[in-house]
Formats: sequence, structure tokens, C-alpha cells
Amino acid sequence: MAEKVCRETSRRLSCPPEIRERDARVKRRKVFLTFDDGPNPIWTPKILDILGQFQLPGTFFVLGVYAAEHPDLVRRMISEGHEVANHTMTHSDLSKCAPDMVRREILDTNAIIDKASPGLGVRFLRAPYGVWTPELCVEAQKAGLTPLHWSVDPQDWSCPGVDPIVDTVLATVQPGSIVLLHDGSPPNELVSRACTASREQTVMALPRMISTLKERDFVISSLPNFPRQTDPVRTA
Repeated sequence: MAEKVCRETSRRLSCPPEIRERDARVKRRKVFLTFDDGPNPIWTPKILDILGQFQLPGTFFVLGVYAAEHPDLVRRMISEGHEVANHTMTHSDLSKCAPDMVRREILDTNAIIDKASPGLGVRFLRAPYGVWTPELCVEAQKAGLTPLHWSVDPQDWSCPGVDPIVDTVLATVQPGSIVLLHDGSPPNELVSRACTASREQTVMALPRMISTLKERDFVISSLPNFPRQTDPVRTA
């Protein structure tokens, strides 16, 4: 064992300084793209196509009702190297729900994801509307999920325009940022906010956003593992 450690240490030390410096810079400048409220049969494939063109990973926080309708998109996410995470069944405000309903919203979504891709193993939960309560965080922990929030929110769901989406991300992103974007709309908003159900602006903004982040030496990465905790993770 000691011999193996010595060989590994020797290998690292023998790397040219520019390679060690590059690797350290990559670790420092990682950012993470996350997409909520899908899968949507129109917008999710377009976002997957863009990520595929750039060969980049994303994390998709799916709604159980949509994942049940479109298991093919869940499987596509996974087959193309993305992560699928839990955004509850119906996008209800869980702070207003009874404990048994909160539990069902989480566990039923996990079951639907597992049915679409058996043995996947879901790691993260994101609260609808970003409304976290201590009770919700405890239920997440019981289900083996890490509560995950975000640190950059361009509010693309409100369709503010392509430029504002891109500009907000680029103005606020930092190493370790978790960027919130959307590839769908909650079921209860398809009628009440029909004007903002389209994700065309997000689709148009994404390539510009990615290209500029890369120009600034940010590295778009998969989310790491986090220590077990009850407070929501906001940066990585």
C-alpha cells in the first residue's frame, strides 16, 4: 500500500508545472447547470441537444407527473451523461402540505425515476419555489436525498428576454455557482401563466451562456457528492 502511495505521489510530482496549474484552476472554477420542471417534450430535447453539442453535463430536477409521461426523456438524460434529480411529483408548495403528503411527493417521484431507469440512484431534492422547511429537509434526508438549492437565478421562467437571462448569469456567476434554469413549467402554471410556459428564451440563451462561461475559463461540471446535511446546499 505504501509503495502504491509513493508511486502515485511520484507521478503527481513528475507532472509538468503547467499541467498541475491547469488542474488546480479547473477545480477552482467549476460551475453547475441545473434545469427544473421538466421533462417537457418540446424544450427538454432542445436543451439536451445543446448540451450534447458542447459535450457538457447538466442536472435535471424532474417533476414526477412529467417523468411518468415521458420516461423516454428521463432515459435519454441518463444515457447522455446527465443527472436526474427529484423536484417532487406536482410542484406543490410543500410548506403548506401535511407531512404524509410531503413524504409521498418525494418518494413517489423517486419511484417513477427508478421505474424509468432502474437502479439509477437519485442523489438530490430541490424544493418547489425554493421553499425549504426543517421538516422538508428531514424528509429529504430520510429518503437519502441531499437538499440542493441554487446560487444564480436569472428567472428564465418569467421570460425576461434572452439578453437578461445571459447577462444575469454572467454578472453573478462565481466558482462553485449552481445555476438555476428551466426546461418546463409546473402543471398548475400551464394555464395561470400560459404566457411564460415557453422555454424558447432559455434555449436561445443557453449556447451564448455556455460559450462565454468557457471563454472565461469556467468549467461546467457534474455536481459532486456532498457531506450529509439538513441545510440546503447553495454552492459547490
